[in-house]
Amino acid sequence: MQTETLTVIGTYIIPVITAITGWLAGTRKRRNTFLHDLQESINLLSSENHRLLGELTDVNHQLVNIKKENEELKASVDRLCSENIQLKEEVRGLRLQLSQKRSIPKK
Repeated sequence: MQTETLTVIGTYIIPVITAITGWLAGTRKRRNTFLHDLQESINLLSSENHRLLGELTDVNHQLVNIKKENEELKASVDRLCSENIQLKEEVRGLRLQLSQKRSIPKK
């Protein structure tokens, strides 16, 4: 009877205990590996987010400068358009004077 008990223990109970112990140890390792992988993903995303935020800040500064330059260019165009209108009026007046002088008969 004692041999049968040892055989049952050796054949069935010890492998089950070993399997349960291995499964528990493996579960803990898998959980730790999973948490480590998650932390690495978080670190990677955080550094990528930091880099993109820096790029976004640079682009925003460039956009502000471009808008300022655009406003300056618009003001210059408006000024040049006003000057152009004045010059056209002067040219029209000068042409009128020239045509009047040409049409005056010489003495």
